[in-house]
Amino acid sequence: MLTEHGEFFPCGAVMKLDGKIVNCSTFDGDERPPSQKLIEILTNEFRELASKGEIKAAGICFDVRVATQNHPEKVDAVQFALEHMNGEAVNVFMPYDLDSSREVSFGAMFASLRDKQFFP
Repeated sequence: MLTEHGEFFPCGAVMKLDGKIVNCSTFDGDERPPSQKLIEILTNEFRELASKGEIKAAGICFDVRVATQNHPEKVDAVQFALEHMNGEAVNVFMPYDLDSSREVSFGAMFASLRDKQFFP
């Protein structure tokens, strides 16, 4: 999506109890909805699935700007907000550079703990 469009809307996936991965996206009727609104919708959907005991893991992927050790000024990155029913919750960041010809080069991934939002 980055190569083709230069951007992407938030999307996600869940792992069912049997290990099956299901891709998830949402549409609120707006042609260009704010990313935060889509993240909130997906978060609420994942929270509901988790509270019903239907999933064991979930994640949302979205575009962010983040400071890194090598670049204290913010850079573009893909963020993966990941959670597992066992209580693990992390944010994984993959910095990237998109040149004028829409070629993407990725930097080193890094992660940090996150507050649980999907699993109650």
